[in-house]
Amino acid sequence: MKMRVMYATKKGKMVTYAEAIGAANGCLVNDIPPAYPCDKERLVLIGLTLNGDPEDRVRRFCSELTPDKATYTALFIDGEPDSEGEEQVKEILRTAGTYVLEETYYVQTGRFNFSKKISLEDRQHIVDWSRKMQNWVISLNGKAPTTKTFEPETK
Repeated sequence: MKMRVMYATKKGKMVTYAEAIGAANGCLVNDIPPAYPCDKERLVLIGLTLNGDPEDRVRRFCSELTPDKATYTALFIDGEPDSEGEEQVKEILRTAGTYVLEETYYVQTGRFNFSKKISLEDRQHIVDWSRKMQNWVISLNGKAPTTKTFEPETK
């Protein structure tokens, strides 16, 4: 699946989370704004540190993420669950025309910006989440998501 990981943060741990997803899935990982724009990505995972409203560079990037650049998007966030900033980002993405997968992954990095270390357990959790988002996209087959979470069908 063609996918990409984007991030906007000053926290080293968030960058490490983004790189863990990229390494596990063999996809590009870029800071926002990227040197090369997204192009026909099936899934874009966006990592953000949110303390209030999203930064202007994040708003601009998300507003330009049209369906010809990305079909589906999902967020992993360092911040409070279901915050106003998160909802603003999701609304900007929807307005741009991408489908937003509502199952956000929440990261708690703490106050120290310099540390890049994450535990193997944390690494595995975010990689598992990224693979779950990929499976969700595959199951949707180009259609809009109709639920807030993805539960794989059991046979």
